[in-house]
Amino acid sequence: MRQRPRQRGGLVGGSVRSGAADSGAASPDRERRPWERDHALVDKAPEPLDLRLAAPAGLCWAAAYWAVGVGGTHGWRHVLVAAGASLGAAMLLTVPVRRFRPPRHRADSRPGAPEDPRAAGSVSASLLLCALAVSAVLTVSAAQLWSRAGDPLVLASGTSVSPPQATGAVTLTATVSEQPRVLARAGSTTVVTSLRVHTVEGEPSRLTATVLADAQWLELDMGTQIRVRTRLQPAEAGSSRAAVIGSGAQVQVLAPPSGTLAIVTSLRQGLAAAVALGEDQSDQASRAPGSHQTAPADQQGQVGQSGTVLRWPQGAQALVPGIALGDDHALPTQVRLDMRTVSMTHLTAVSGQHVAIVLGLGLGALGVLPRRWRAVAGAVVLGGLVLLVRPSGSVLRSAAMGGVMLAGVAAGRRSASVPALCAGVLLLLLADPFQARDYGFALSVAATAGILLGARPAAACLSRYLPRWLAAGLALPAVAQAACAPLLVLLQPQVGLWSVPANVLAAPVVPVATVCGITAALVAPLWPAAASVIAWPALASCAWLVVLARRTADLPGSALACPGGVVGALALAGLETVVLGAASRGLRRRAGDGLTLVSRLLSRGRLAPWQPPEPHAPVAGAAHRKDPRGTRSSWLRWSLSRRERRSWLTVRWHVFWRRPGRRTRPRRSSGSRPPPTRPTSWTR
Repeated sequence: MRQRPRQRGGLVGGSVRSGAADSGAASPDRERRPWERDHALVDKAPEPLDLRLAAPAGLCWAAAYWAVGVGGTHGWRHVLVAAGASLGAAMLLTVPVRRFRPPRHRADSRPGAPEDPRAAGSVSASLLLCALAVSAVLTVSAAQLWSRAGDPLVLASGTSVSPPQATGAVTLTATVSEQPRVLARAGSTTVVTSLRVHTVEGEPSRLTATVLADAQWLELDMGTQIRVRTRLQPAEAGSSRAAVIGSGAQVQVLAPPSGTLAIVTSLRQGLAAAVALGEDQSDQASRAPGSHQTAPADQQGQVGQSGTVLRWPQGAQALVPGIALGDDHALPTQVRLDMRTVSMTHLTAVSGQHVAIVLGLGLGALGVLPRRWRAVAGAVVLGGLVLLVRPSGSVLRSAAMGGVMLAGVAAGRRSASVPALCAGVLLLLLADPFQARDYGFALSVAATAGILLGARPAAACLSRYLPRWLAAGLALPAVAQAACAPLLVLLQPQVGLWSVPANVLAAPVVPVATVCGITAALVAPLWPAAASVIAWPALASCAWLVVLARRTADLPGSALACPGGVVGALALAGLETVVLGAASRGLRRRAGDGLTLVSRLLSRGRLAPWQPPEPHAPVAGAAHRKDPRGTRSSWLRWSLSRRERRSWLTVRWHVFWRRPGRRTRPRRSSGSRPPPTRPTSWTR
């Protein structure tokens, strides 16, 4: 019996491909045929934008913002009525959702055809989801307002009285939940921290209070148990803090830090010692052999192996715990002001960048494990990071997004960024509705949303005039700054011109400072000498950040005054919208005509007769190659030929007439296509 020959092109009797086609499919970098190159997409098409959870997240944010601001002892009743109304609307929407049956045929897209019935079902389901989410958030808000109304801390501060009124002095026991730090205010010393109150005049309490007091609070470490005799002031409406403690309080220490806070405090102190931040190591540095001169007041020193004092810029050593762990209590006031001027304060606020770096390294190191075990290990790492840096608005938002991503890893599905952000916002608002009025939480969400939605279009727009690597580097801080600028105007009515360049120059060293700082903090309790060596790259990175913030803050235009309040924020948002619309519509397409003349001067070295280029045609006489990215508006770009790439000596300028649109080659007619490839062998 004759043996059937082995097929290369595919299955017998089916659609087969040649061996060359199979090898081409296996190796995407092979040289394409002419007709394949004409129809091939040069750039990968962007993924579709999934905004199904955006509407529920936005409505829940608005509902929580209104609910937590309802004052009075019985304000929770109004919120509960609104929750009931939202639930009633959800019950009414269940009728069209349950009656909806998806059609078994495709919708007719021809003109005059009936509308797709699936659209009505999708709208009803979306409205049902929004109503249920708003009802849940309002119910949680009403429950928290009801529990806060009878708390002794609220009653003692007079917050529940309308209007709020201050009361007499009270005695309370509490635990310092945040490391005390000095506010960045020139000419004054105001210490800010937070207390988790246990009892008020002997009655139990579970709320927190904000401290805005004098310098005596700087002597307390995070986790210290104290007794305070003070007059409480009412907190602002909608604040998660129940009271405010001012200056003149009598503080008595009851016990040192213990439990989880003690561990976190020891790790932070170990990192501070590793970068020679403590006073004992500074004194040792000044008394080290061979160091006969002390560092000036504006610099901090560390002893090297040779005995010489290594001088760092002021604030560099204090910035290492700030970037790695969010502990910026020892940061000098001038450094705070410089970083605030150039919008670099987000570096000391633990956010999604820290979570991405830590989880990326952790999951990458555990790549040999099954995905579910990797998800469990990632959850442990994420929980440890949250405990180490202490929960805040940006930390909780980042942790929620990280949890959604880990759930996708465990389920074997790729998690989308925008739905993960919206899901994280929903989870945090359900857990704590007071996050809706937290500026840190709002800035974190705005920056993340700006990067997810605007980084790719901004990079594509900038790549018309800049190299792609530079366009991608400028796009991230530009869109993040643009998204946060209206919110920053509400806090500080000024706009900086050097914020984006400063953040671009700071971006390369932030991962180094983060990874080395966290590693040094974990190693410090076990091996202090090794922790000091590990912290050196972080210290050098922070020195660069301090110098960068100082130099850019001194440049003209670093702080331009603008209208504050809601009017200024809306005006700035409108201006950004106009600029974005102008860039997206390509209003500067004809600007390339002037650049064409410059390109001719650079390419030929002389001025030749010049005419405006015709549409869809390259400039006559200009040195150019066929642009693989199709036709777009006229622009000026530089590239290197194959021979010039080896020498890196000269640069040639090329001009193309390009039209905004898909990055594809023009389609050929069907008659110009070659016949399909036949298989190399047939079964006889």
